[in-house]
Amino acid sequence: MRSSSYFCTSPKTPIYNCIAWAAGEDHRPWWPIPYDTAPYYWPLGEQEDESLEVFIDCFRSLGYEICDDESLEQGFEKVAIYVDEDDLPSHMARQLESGLWTSKCGNLQDITHETLSALEGGQDYGYGKVTCIMKRQRSV
Repeated sequence: MRSSSYFCTSPKTPIYNCIAWAAGEDHRPWWPIPYDTAPYYWPLGEQEDESLEVFIDCFRSLGYEICDDESLEQGFEKVAIYVDEDDLPSHMARQLESGLWTSKCGNLQDITHETLSALEGGQDYGYGKVTCIMKRQRSV
């Protein structure tokens, strides 16, 4: 992740994670499998695994459908799912009405970035690669 490709938009907080932030929440972390005793939320209940399909099913339950590209479409909001080298979800981002993207970086800040590729890269550099884009009608 290149520092010139994003800017911070919130203070650091461990209260929520990138999946919750992509879904529009900022009061609890989302993940399909609980870790340790941390109270993770998942709209479809606890899952058997943390595969890409589990994340796609979750966001389908929120009204999203898979779409072709990341371009801004009036009347729609989009999310992107990044996967790591094992093809497991590692990060999510949400498109803002401006066409920019917003992400939550672990226990750190929320950031705004121009492109999804700004966060792509290997384990030491980024969040993997964007594998799935989904969209739903933007609520008024």
